[in-house]
Amino acid sequence: MKFRTFLSTSVIIALLLVGASFHPGTLTKPYDGDSTYYAIAHESSNAYKVYIDYASHRGEGGIPVETLSESQQRAFEEAKQQEPSSSGLRSLGKPPVCSPGLLLCDEYETFPHPVNKGTNDQDYVVIEDSTGDEFIVKIGQADAIADLGPIVMNFTKWVVLGPYALFLGWRKLSTWTSEPTAFSVRYGATLLTVAVAYPYILMFTELSLPSWHLPFLAIVTWGVILDGIWRDRKNILSKLGQITD
Repeated sequence: MKFRTFLSTSVIIALLLVGASFHPGTLTKPYDGDSTYYAIAHESSNAYKVYIDYASHRGEGGIPVETLSESQQRAFEEAKQQEPSSSGLRSLGKPPVCSPGLLLCDEYETFPHPVNKGTNDQDYVVIEDSTGDEFIVKIGQADAIADLGPIVMNFTKWVVLGPYALFLGWRKLSTWTSEPTAFSVRYGATLLTVAVAYPYILMFTELSLPSWHLPFLAIVTWGVILDGIWRDRKNILSKLGQITD
């Protein structure tokens, strides 16, 4: 009974690894690298005078800040706390927006656009704060520099989680290979746990990982796979030798 339960566990882990390799919330950065710049300028500043002609809602006296959502108000208030530039522009930088697919988020779930919530389209919007002063919110364009982080993450998922799932499944279904060992199943469970917990570990801790940690994970995983294949090859040759004898 324990052996059957063990084999069933290996199949379940293999299936979960396949699902994890396609899920956007596994083995990913906690925050979306495509976030856009957010800045505001008071009506008395030069920046306000420069951008006001491009702004929406300027003829309506501005959008009352009280009508914004909690996250939109938060971004606006945080921007007000920033030191102004020489033109009077107060930049929040790129608000940290959580990556899609995550179950937990300690920052912005979507980009805090004051009009089109969730979008990061370039825009200029007039906001009226609680004192009656007007501010222009400038939504800038993201950097043109390509971010290879998501590509590296997805590539790592495909070359680590998927192949290991196939490895576990092959050892379970093939009549020529050994049954999944306790180590191979436990490593699969550990790999699954790491993939799922990875963004939350980075989100809620101050852990600083070296740049080579993902290649290292791939090397270790493929080391386990190749070791298992080598052992299976020895087992196959041993069975063939017994048959010929």
